[in-house]
Amino acid sequence: MDGLFSHAASANEPSSHDDYRLPELRHTVSVPVAAEQAFEGFSEYIHLWWPVSKFSHYGPGSHVTFERGSLVEESEDGDQHLWGKVVHFDAPSTIVLDFTLGMETAPPTHVSLEFHEQGTATEIVLTHDGWASGHVGQEQYEQYSQWPEILGYYARFMGADNQQVR
Repeated sequence: MDGLFSHAASANEPSSHDDYRLPELRHTVSVPVAAEQAFEGFSEYIHLWWPVSKFSHYGPGSHVTFERGSLVEESEDGDQHLWGKVVHFDAPSTIVLDFTLGMETAPPTHVSLEFHEQGTATEIVLTHDGWASGHVGQEQYEQYSQWPEILGYYARFMGADNQQVR
């Protein structure tokens, strides 16, 4: 029994709470177009469907765009705010971002979009992970929990019925 309750855990010793990793966020949506069109709708026309009135840095009047290896939001005055860096861009199948929107002082998270053509439709799988540890990671996880609503805007823009994003 030596050592049992012999000392309190030190702040420097890992605990099971410190080892806990938040799960990835994974959402799927289907749009009634070929993968090439689905990819183009997401990447080239994001400024037409992204709900800047709800999810943005500058708010209404701004627009979102992929530009020079980055995802940025531009205000009506021409100011730009970096949302993330493009890590991989392979049309018409994959977009991978190091994502920081709203959490610029935290390490970037990772957003991956995969476009899978299925007959006359395309399934888009969004995976968001790479959370920081501890409290900052929990804040990131909560900050980025709105993907189903955002993907719903995209799906409707691409002609999908009011469907549930999975």
